[in-house]
Amino acid sequence: MACDSRKVSHELHLQTNGLSMFSKILALLMVGGMCLSCQSTKNTTVTFIPLSNTNQFKVIGFFGGGEWRFDHLTHFIPGFLGFDGDGNLSAWDLSDVVAQAHSKQVKVIVSFDGEHWEKNFAPMSDNADGSRDRFIANLTQYLSEQDIDGVDFDWEIGGGFSPHYQKQYSDLVIATAASLRPLGKTVSIDVYFRDELNPQGLAAVDWIQLMAYQGLDEMHAMIDYWRSKGVPPEKIVIGMAVGWGDANEGFDHDLVKSKTEYAIKKNYAGVMLFRTDLDTTSRDSMLRVVSDVIKHTYAQEVANN
Repeated sequence: MACDSRKVSHELHLQTNGLSMFSKILALLMVGGMCLSCQSTKNTTVTFIPLSNTNQFKVIGFFGGGEWRFDHLTHFIPGFLGFDGDGNLSAWDLSDVVAQAHSKQVKVIVSFDGEHWEKNFAPMSDNADGSRDRFIANLTQYLSEQDIDGVDFDWEIGGGFSPHYQKQYSDLVIATAASLRPLGKTVSIDVYFRDELNPQGLAAVDWIQLMAYQGLDEMHAMIDYWRSKGVPPEKIVIGMAVGWGDANEGFDHDLVKSKTEYAIKKNYAGVMLFRTDLDTTSRDSMLRVVSDVIKHTYAQEVANN
């Protein structure tokens, strides 16, 4: 008889002799539709490990609309919260979504879109009139009231960041992390080949999400780019997208499988899927491919020990 994952507690840790920490962390991901059989766990001693363990392999879903879904995820980004150049936030009540996600052991991160960066990110982060300070105060209050677990910045400048804007962005990340980290909340950013942060900003951020939405060559080039700037593997999340680019990646299971396997093999922080609302809910699903790769890797390590 199959295990009922609803009976699994909020945190899971399989205590087995000889298993690496990676295997123990991957066991957390077995909860979301990947429950071990009752036969195999019958005599296993169960203790607990916090789901917020910083070494956890992340599966981050970036959402864009439609019905919420949390299956096979560790982190969920429901979309972009609006803000202006004065540091004010738009109203967006996510309390019900957060409660649903947390009930499935999934963390929630709110993101800020930088498409119109001249009107929001640039004047806000300048802080000449205290706009950045207001933004961070409003953000800290909002995340605390909504019980949201972190923030993701998606400031994008097509031609790349000048030293001036790189410093503004880095100062924003540093100040945000200083406010949120004592509360146990994270700060991440989405990156390309644009030199978004200086060394101080990269040191302050919890992880970067590579917008490597096409093939493996782009992924390797982007990894090399950020590794050359001193970003360690444990701060790199590899991105992939549903139906994005020439490779139509969302439906190229071999490419998704290769990216996920590479992230695990090289001890990267995890993978980010953009956008999960475009992914099918059937077995022909990118989320399921990622989940199956993680499950298979865990099973192999168990077998090898």
